[in-house]
Amino acid sequence: MDAGLATPSSGFRLVQVSDCHLSEDPTTPYRGHNADANLDRLSAAVAAFSPDALVLTGDLSEDGSPESYRRLAGWAVSFGVPVWWLPGNHDEPERMKPVFDAAGFEAGPRCSAGCWTVVLLDSRWPDDPGGELDADRLRPLDDLPADSPVAVFVHHQPVPVGAVWIDRVGLRAPERLWERLAREPRPRLVAFGHVHQRFRRRVDAIEVLAAPSTAANSLPGTERFTAGETTPMARWFVLGQRGFRSGYLAP
Repeated sequence: MDAGLATPSSGFRLVQVSDCHLSEDPTTPYRGHNADANLDRLSAAVAAFSPDALVLTGDLSEDGSPESYRRLAGWAVSFGVPVWWLPGNHDEPERMKPVFDAAGFEAGPRCSAGCWTVVLLDSRWPDDPGGELDADRLRPLDDLPADSPVAVFVHHQPVPVGAVWIDRVGLRAPERLWERLAREPRPRLVAFGHVHQRFRRRVDAIEVLAAPSTAANSLPGTERFTAGETTPMARWFVLGQRGFRSGYLAP
């Protein structure tokens, strides 16, 4: 079961931040919310969790503007920890990369998280709301460390989440990912953004988890985006030698 912010067991403390949808103009509304204000509302909860790293899993901007990436970078660096990132379908990597490089953020595709290895898989394709992982984009899963459990992060959902409005633009051909992971006994979890709702299920021995949006979230299982879920939200992980725990952060 997902948990709220209780006292986590010892391990590497990671916060997944996703679907911030910041715009060039910080006053631009996103689904009836101010995306910048909602991100700022999460600051105290993230700081209280005391993360060892942040992972940003796409749709960080609504319009791909450098200004939105600069504000997001300023928010993330305030926690004084490593920041890892990958793009979503709303992002413009050629604009975000210079900003994030200047901020010292890392795009992986592999990062060390204590005894775990974090793998960042880029599922974004230009001018395409859906995602896909071809052979080249799955290559970071090759030659994984033999003694390290693995956490895979991707923007698009690799399984249906039961919401028609977002499942129609999920990860195409997800069997490529699952077939690749089936060759490796080490992966313990796959985490994603994109869906703007809570979600967790198991695929074989792998836990599959969504991070809700920091901007605006939908009630689960709806045909259209349906506001009503607590907003903003992020997901926390504690990655330890014997497994992991996870839950949600909210103001």
